[in-house]
Amino acid sequence: MAEQEKPIAEATTQTPSSEQPPQAMTVDVPQAILFCINLLSELAWQKMGLHINPVTKQLETDFPQARLAIDAVGQLVELLRNHVGEREYNELRTLLANLQLNFAHQVQSQQSGQEQKP
Repeated sequence: MAEQEKPIAEATTQTPSSEQPPQAMTVDVPQAILFCINLLSELAWQKMGLHINPVTKQLETDFPQARLAIDAVGQLVELLRNHVGEREYNELRTLLANLQLNFAHQVQSQQSGQEQKP
């Protein structure tokens, strides 16, 4: 039994010189910011009532939160300007423009609906 344990102990304490320890996953900050943009944009769509909330399975509106998410996306897109390619930056600007236009449309629709009610 001691003979069986010896090779295991040696194997765990010795590493061949050609083998390098596994490297920890590194996080690239621009990629993390892109993740945040995707998360915030999805929340904005939900808070505008244009995407179903996956938890409640309902359409819900919360315009102040939608506005905050859209503003944050705008700031993050500008932070990435010099860290992504031109094509990706243009796609992010298009995403932001779509969020802003849909927000304006949803707010206007709600205000029109409230004005028509007596």
